[in-house]
Formats: sequence, C-alpha cells, structure tokens
Amino acid sequence: MAARGAAKRGGAAAGRSSRRRLGCMTAVLLVLAGCSSGGGAPTASPSGSQAPAPETSSPPSGTASAAPSKVFSDAELAAIINGVGKSRNLPFPAAQDSTRLRSGAVSGSFPSTTLESTPSDCIAFVPQDPFKRWADKDINFAEGAMPPVGGQSGPTTTIMAVLRSAEKQAITKADFGYAGELMSRCGQFDMTYTESGRTSTYGIQLLTAPPLGEKQHAFMQVTKPKGPGDFGSVGLRVLQGTLSITLNLAVANLNAEADAKPALDAMAVLARELIDQAAKGSTSAPPPAPNSMTPDQMVALFKGMTGPGGEPVSLPQAALIGPPPGASAPPSDSPCTFDDESYTAALAGSVYGQGQIQGASKVDYTDFTVINMPSSLAPPYPFDSRAEHLRGCTSVQEKSFGGSSRPWSPVAALTTAITADSTYSVAYQLSDGTGEWHIRCGARRGTLSIEASSRTASQSETQAKADALVSFFNAVFSRAGK
Repeated sequence: MAARGAAKRGGAAAGRSSRRRLGCMTAVLLVLAGCSSGGGAPTASPSGSQAPAPETSSPPSGTASAAPSKVFSDAELAAIINGVGKSRNLPFPAAQDSTRLRSGAVSGSFPSTTLESTPSDCIAFVPQDPFKRWADKDINFAEGAMPPVGGQSGPTTTIMAVLRSAEKQAITKADFGYAGELMSRCGQFDMTYTESGRTSTYGIQLLTAPPLGEKQHAFMQVTKPKGPGDFGSVGLRVLQGTLSITLNLAVANLNAEADAKPALDAMAVLARELIDQAAKGSTSAPPPAPNSMTPDQMVALFKGMTGPGGEPVSLPQAALIGPPPGASAPPSDSPCTFDDESYTAALAGSVYGQGQIQGASKVDYTDFTVINMPSSLAPPYPFDSRAEHLRGCTSVQEKSFGGSSRPWSPVAALTTAITADSTYSVAYQLSDGTGEWHIRCGARRGTLSIEASSRTASQSETQAKADALVSFFNAVFSRAGK
C-alpha cells in the first residue's frame, strides 16, 4: 500500500521535464525512494485452506542469534538493513532515509486512511498502515528493499523490509499482541484499506511460518475480486527481542499456499540474515553532520506558506543527503555545465527538500528545491560554484543522474533584486520543439539555499517570472530568520 501511495505521488510528475530531473535527483539521494514497504500489494484468499499450525519459537537449523535487548534507533535499524545489503554485495544502500518518511507527518501531506478487517480482531496479523507507522514516534523504524544477490531487481524478486524497535513489551504489544487462539480463528479473513475515500478489499490467508525468532506469522494477500494481471503478495513477520521484522514480496499467479512457498523461503533467509546482523553489535550509525535544521523543521518552514500570487506551496517531505554511493562523479571542467550529480555529491550532511507551487492550472507550476548545509561545510560552497558557472554562459549543458544530458540554448541572464550571499537567474530554451522558455533562479543566504524553476510561453515574460521567484525566496529566507 505504501508503494501504491508513493507511485501515485510520483505519477503526478509524469511528462514534466523539469520535474523528471528533480524526481531523478530525489531517487538517487534517498535511494529506492519509490520502494516503500509495508503491507505491499495485497492478495485474495483461496477457499478451503486450513489454518496454519500454531507458531513456534525454535530457530531454524544452525546457531540461533541471541535476542537483542537494546532498542535500536532509526539509523541503527537502517544500518542493519544496509549491513545485510553489503554482505549481499549490493552496489547501493538498501535502506531508505527514515527522516524523509517521518517528515511527511509534519507537512500534513499524508492522506486520510483506515485499515480494517472482518472479523475486526484479525487486524492484528496485518502490518501497520505505513502512513501511521511513519508518524509514530514511539516506535523506531527503518525501511528498505533487498533485490536478489547477483540478480535483477523487479517487483517479484525484490523483498520489501520494515524493521521496528522499541522496549520489548511495547514492540510485542504493537506488532505481535495477539493470543495463540486468534491465529486459528483468523485462518482466512478480509481486509479493507481506504485512502482518501477510495476503498480496496483484499483477502488474507495465514500461512505456516518458518520457525524464526520468538514469535512469527506469515500470510498471503490477494485482491478481491481478483482482476486479470493482479499480483498477490506474501508477508512474513518475525519478533526477536526488541526487533520486529516485516518482509513482503509480490507474487504473480498467487492462488494457493504452494504458490507462496518460494517467496516465503526467500524471506526466511533474509529474516535470518537481518537477525544475525542485529546480533553482531555493529549496527551503530555515524552521527549526522551538525546542521541547524532538521528534516522536520524544513518541512514545517513551508507549512501553510503561499506563493507570490497566493498559490499553495507544498513541501511534503525532506531528508538528509548521505554520502554518494560508490565513487562520486568528478565535477565537470566546463564552466557552462549544470551538473546535479557532482553538485549533490558535495552536499553530504545537508538537509534537502523538494516542493512545488501550484498555479491556476495543472501546467502552471513552479518546482523548487531547498538545501540547508551542515555547519561543517566550508567555502567554496557548492551553490556558489554553481552560480558562478552559469554567469556569462550563452549555452549550458545540463547533466542529470544516470548520465543523461541535454543542452540549454540559448541562455539569457536575468536581473533579480535580492539580498543574498550568492545568486543566479537565467532563462533558456530546450530543443524539445515546444518553444517554451524555462526560468531558473537560485539564491543562498548563510547555510540555506533555494533554487526554483518555472516556464512561460515567451521570452518577454521571463523577467516577470524571475521577479516572482525572487519574491518567494525572500519570503522563505524571512521565515527561516536568514
């Protein structure tokens, strides 16, 4: 379900060139940003199945890891996921940035949702609604995705993982707070999920879970009614001490328990690796760079804000920029280059947010990014170098994540009146046949920088668009006390 919600939010940007570029930037910064875990794509229950055998607490063959007694932080839970990813030789971090997901609760951008089951008490076997999980500050969590070792990542091969941690009594009650007899009564049940007034129904069937951890249960989930091409999913939940693990994998043609077994076997292997990684005691995460703004504070900065013409301003989430995965791309030697990859690689430890000002129509919008650098970052600042590179250029080569490139030509400098430590403002065209003019402006005061892009039909309107962006920048800086 979280993946479905993320897909909806991402889908709104389809076809918009500037937003595609920013979307790619977010995906690389946040790693697997569209791979939110949780209940996943649910599954319809076959008739006539037997209730699973009572859960057991004996470990699988091999030496069992001791149950952890410490409460893991969000960052430590992410380190557990990434530790397993490293042991599987993944070329990228496997865990998402929990601060980004949590910051959405501050913005109020989460939709209204309800999750119910029939019978009602069977809801105990269903993972928590992801939006509720992200807003819950009493239980720490991390999410990630684990593609197969040496294999290609895909919807039916990549396991979604949610790790949660709290004091033993609290995490047991929250994720495994059911009596044994409930399992026999909930062998099959229906679940409804309502998001923003739209309801979907799923069939849940409990499965015989592999003997992992202290408590465990497994389930398969399909849509009701099941449509052609609908994927089902298989879930595995395991409790080991203060660590709760929920794994989910999409399965095509899921009709019976035998169809779920390969997915369940793969998740059992991953669950054991996560438990073993947590027991190693090497889950400590390096402290973030000192920053005067947290992701929550950045989101709160824009809450209730309006644009220059009273338009709604939205910054739904913010995140920390981590170290670049692997070796970062070297900065381009050409001064007339707009290079997102090298720019972002130089901003590790910064808090980053991506938002939008929506105009009167769907095609009238402004995208913006805001970055607050850590106090440890020393001049020359990446923003200042970017602004310097754009000055005097009549043509600019834009380089995006993944190696794609496109020229801006012609490029015209615009005049903007804003008090800032560093600024730039340009208008340009793309060779896309639309004839549109694109306006990009940026400004930095202290550690805070803002960049925004908009479009207009004619060059004569570009200066007015730039002036409106500068008005927005001034309002943001004023709110931030800059």
